Amino acid sequence: MMKNQTINLKYSLAKARALSHYLEKEGKTIEGELLDHIDEMYDAQVPEVVREFVASQNPEDVIEDAHVNDQKAERSSRPGSRKKQMQNETDAQTMKESGPVLAM
Repeated sequence: MMKNQTINLKYSLAKARALSHYLEKEGKTIEGELLDHIDEMYDAQVPEVVREFVASQNPEDVIEDAHVNDQKAERSSRPGSRKKQMQNETDAQTMKESGPVLAM
């Protein structure tokens, strides 16, 4: 099992609740989305030679990352994905017209 670093963030409670509410509609979590973005940032910022060295020192990370990437690909290729995307676009348009829902 790989060693993990905990990262703590302070963020507006109201914004976090609203974000969590809308992410849950898509079957997502704030933590999962942040992990995706951190991985993207890691790939963009850390030179490939360093990423390869880190991977060689932590082979269990590479196996786990491959498994996570497979799960992400499976989620994005589901038949309902386009339907959800269209619904999200409609929801976004409705939200622009009516504003955010604050009661949860």
